Amino acid sequence: MARLDAHRISAWRGLQARVGEVERAIDAALREEWDIPLNWFDVLAALQRLGGKARPSEVAEEMGMPLSSLTRRFDRLEEDGWVTRRRVTLKGDHRAVLVELTRRGRNLWRAMNVTYRRAVQSEFAQHLDGASVDVVHYVIDALAPSREELPVVDDFGFD
Repeated sequence: MARLDAHRISAWRGLQARVGEVERAIDAALREEWDIPLNWFDVLAALQRLGGKARPSEVAEEMGMPLSSLTRRFDRLEEDGWVTRRRVTLKGDHRAVLVELTRRGRNLWRAMNVTYRRAVQSEFAQHLDGASVDVVHYVIDALAPSREELPVVDDFGFD
């Protein structure tokens, strides 16, 4: 296992800072055009990726965050008419809840997605070539919680 040293700490802090900057820029673009924050858009986008409806735990897993962090977001999105929650019976569980995008929510996601993609392009994608994107994917995979120990490789020209 690699030893924690100043170079690795610097890499972590740099990554953390840059991700925060990019997220704030994307959030600002969505708020400016839609008056809706990125964290609400992220819920709509997760539901869209899950086929338009899912259990809250599935949305949390898709977003990589704890379910408890989503309850207020679901409340606000439902209050504004962008999602509905309803009790269903799934595998004999009568307490199951499904969160579903409403037609209004799907239309909002579709329109906001244009702004989101434009902001991701200007703040992130335009700065990376294909090989750099491959490195980002490699790092994400290497840091995935369920991963098995990955070997340290130099496929990308780094030591």
